[in-house]
Amino acid sequence: MSVKLMDVSQIQGKPHWDEIKTAGYAGAVLRIRNSKGVDTSWEYNYKSCGEQKLARGAYRYSYALTAAQAKAEAQEVLRTLDGRKIELGVWLDLEWNKQRELGSRKVKQIANAWMKVIRSAGYECNVYCNLDWFRNVCGGLDAQYWIARYPQHDTGVLVESLKPNIGEAAWQYTSKGRVPGISGDVDLDEWYALIPTIPPAENPQNPYKDSGRLLKYNPLTVGIPRDDVRWLQWELRESGYQIQVDGKFGPKTELALRGFQASHGLTVDGKCGAKTRAALIAAGS
Repeated sequence: MSVKLMDVSQIQGKPHWDEIKTAGYAGAVLRIRNSKGVDTSWEYNYKSCGEQKLARGAYRYSYALTAAQAKAEAQEVLRTLDGRKIELGVWLDLEWNKQRELGSRKVKQIANAWMKVIRSAGYECNVYCNLDWFRNVCGGLDAQYWIARYPQHDTGVLVESLKPNIGEAAWQYTSKGRVPGISGDVDLDEWYALIPTIPPAENPQNPYKDSGRLLKYNPLTVGIPRDDVRWLQWELRESGYQIQVDGKFGPKTELALRGFQASHGLTVDGKCGAKTRAALIAAGS
């Protein structure tokens, strides 16, 4: 199963996202920053995709040559996101030749430092690269991969025989795509994983009767769905955290909860008590 997506930047100007949705695209990964600052189309694209109920991701081309520089880049991404939801996660774009000259071990150190910052804020974070980089530079990280692989003579047409078939999350199959709503070429993608889960049709009601009740991760009960956990997950999703609303309080729910607590000035303990519930309710109002 796959869905049609694209990735865009200020190069594409201000796309007509209503036309793109009508053409059958489910969303887009948006460039959030470049070496000069925030991508000039980021805010427009983020808002317009949201209005069309299209899934959004964010990517940044990395120029980091040290772990410290990687952390700084990732922190800039978080400041630009400012706690907003991003359904397809954040993507670290690895393709700079000067990074490759460092060797695989150092590139992986840079990538791990970069992703750790983003993940600590409760966002999914994974890697974009081409097939050569995956095989020889940055494959094997604890991450999903979005792989670029085009035909030698790229005409914008998907060539199924070139699909990487390495368990990737997505395949960027052309940089010469043409789509209604965009003037000129655009990167097109087949998306296989991290497809946004459609949330329940109705917002789960807050099931709390006891104001002092504490929700937390418990390995012994993680597989048991509960309505109060489902409510918590729904509210976290509404605040932009990419988790499944399944009523099971596992490590991903705890990570998202910690990210929410950190961004709202709460004690970061991964436990949902009265103060955290109140903040979740206020954030969703």
